[in-house]
Amino acid sequence: MRFRTVISNANLLLRVVQSIDKLAKSAILKLTPEKLHIIVVTDIDSGLQLWSDVAVHALFAEYQIESLHRNEIHLEFSIDNLQRALKSAQGAVRTTMKLTKKHGLPVLAIVVQNLSITGSEMTLCQDVPIRVLTPAQMDMVREPLVPDSQVHIMMPPLNSMRSIAERIKAMGDRVAVSANRDGELTIGVANDLVEITTFFRGLENLTYDSTQPSANPTPDRGPTEFYSAVVDMRNFVRFLQSYHVAPKNIVCCIIEHHAVVFYVYIGAAGYGGVGALNDQACGSLTYFIPVRQV
Repeated sequence: MRFRTVISNANLLLRVVQSIDKLAKSAILKLTPEKLHIIVVTDIDSGLQLWSDVAVHALFAEYQIESLHRNEIHLEFSIDNLQRALKSAQGAVRTTMKLTKKHGLPVLAIVVQNLSITGSEMTLCQDVPIRVLTPAQMDMVREPLVPDSQVHIMMPPLNSMRSIAERIKAMGDRVAVSANRDGELTIGVANDLVEITTFFRGLENLTYDSTQPSANPTPDRGPTEFYSAVVDMRNFVRFLQSYHVAPKNIVCCIIEHHAVVFYVYIGAAGYGGVGALNDQACGSLTYFIPVRQV
């Protein structure tokens, strides 16, 4: 088993890790010849899962990977430890990362090379402890299979969502996400004293889910009628941490009585419209949030 690379975009890799910081203490790093995947499966009570992938060429140079299992490597790591190491690499002249052993234990060694104010070279070595997962262990980690969505709609900018969430998260532990096929989306929360609903109009609908080509449900309601799912407020707020990756587009998929799925497409800040979904050269984060059971 061998892995070594030069991190060419430490800022993007850090932003991806920052997006998962509030989800759990640890995550799974899946390395393949073409993509880096980060997987987070939270506790049973929460149910939230994150499955992300970023193209190797968007993050690394001089990328070398080798293993007996399809040249794939699976590692479990502490999110906080990796985040701390990547912060030290911001603005570095050169940063390398490799899989090695220290004192007989596996680590991701991150070596940061920089220049001091006098022009001399400084080197900082940080070891991120990891646990190597076997193919049999990874076979137990499966991406959720969800029914076809009833509605797919482009989300408004995350700054709007975060502002709303900050105001309403103390008013209830559940949030209702609703949308129709006429470009309308609502976010609502209610308690014994008050009910608050925020409306968004003029959004773009997708007639298909570009991430799951098989999803092409037959509508059972008119275009102005809403589909809704009630999810845990904490999970909704956790999803909003994806603002770190400056997503170019976010698609909200509602599966009534089952889940809300958010597809976060990594790219430059700003929205490019539905057509921009075809440009997936960089990567995406997929959040599976189950409905809140009564």
